Amino acid sequence: MCTVRRATSEDVAIILKLAQGLFAELGHQVPVDDQHARAFCEAIVGAGEYVALLSEERQGQAIGVITMSEGVSLYAGGRFGVIREFYVIPEERSRGVGKALLERAKEVGREKGWKRIEATPADKVKWPRTYCFYAREGFREIGPRLKLEDLSQK
Repeated sequence: MCTVRRATSEDVAIILKLAQGLFAELGHQVPVDDQHARAFCEAIVGAGEYVALLSEERQGQAIGVITMSEGVSLYAGGRFGVIREFYVIPEERSRGVGKALLERAKEVGREKGWKRIEATPADKVKWPRTYCFYAREGFREIGPRLKLEDLSQK
């Protein structure tokens, strides 16, 4: 059995450790050093710009995290949540941890008055279980996403 709680700036090391597990599993490099990542995470969690929820076992061991930020757009009809990171340690998957995190994320979304929550899951061919999880939880495809990474170049 796990509990889900809202993380605070005191939990930054835990958030970053779980996020690093996600990035490693996906093969992503974190573009900043640990010190910068910690300072940035403390700032955005402390300011409430970045909602982080932690799932813990009875012993207080963090086993999962979901992070969200707020977006706003005409197409969504107002404010909405965007899942930024969502990770459950491998040995705890398929035990309801992800579902518990997502249910608490929905509660947060309702508290904030969000119209919806969006997610960009990993590639559905490479990560079919992840994609199926989102589909089971009621998410539907709304199209691909693109990114432009380096805005410092003209």
